[in-house]
Amino acid sequence: MSLDAMGDEIDRADALGLLGVVLHPGCYTSTSETAGLKLIAEGLLELLTARRRGRTMVLLEHTAGQGTSLGASFEQIAAIVDMMNGHKRIGVCLDTCHLLASGYDICSETGYADTFERFERLIGFDRLKAFHLNDSKRPLGSRVDRHEHIGQGFLGLEPFRRLVNDRRFRGLPMMLETPKTEARRPQSIDVDPLDENNLTTLRGLIARRAS
Repeated sequence: MSLDAMGDEIDRADALGLLGVVLHPGCYTSTSETAGLKLIAEGLLELLTARRRGRTMVLLEHTAGQGTSLGASFEQIAAIVDMMNGHKRIGVCLDTCHLLASGYDICSETGYADTFERFERLIGFDRLKAFHLNDSKRPLGSRVDRHEHIGQGFLGLEPFRRLVNDRRFRGLPMMLETPKTEARRPQSIDVDPLDENNLTTLRGLIARRAS
């Protein structure tokens, strides 16, 4: 059932010409981390092999590491990619809240540099296709996934300033998953004022380039 559902998502995304479908890798529940990673890799390889002519990618989202969830370390994501023989349609989506919660210190200048050096070494920037920009209600290494408005959590503004001005990530989509206005109609197409505030904050961090 999970494979069928994921296959349907990939088919719909491909029909729409979308870059990728973001996926939390999953949990290993009663087995082991190694077995769980292998199962994820095998399932994704089966789905993509059955869709050889497709172009939509599967973007593995780095997770916060709650419980037995997988994908909280760059090593785990790299293992999935390796077990899929480096399939060209596997990419990565990094979530800033999840990075902090899982133990990656992107708040300090040194920690930011070390985090992305490690990502490049283990996975490679060629696989990084998107960001989710969220502050965190919980501190470094909490392994708790609780999103906060930009600049109002344990990340603060500096990591976001570095990200939106980092030449390596220029052109990559960066999406908000910050809290929404309560009692808002789900079908509304109007801009949520809270989203507008977060976007304004992020845009204010972008350094002006000399003409």
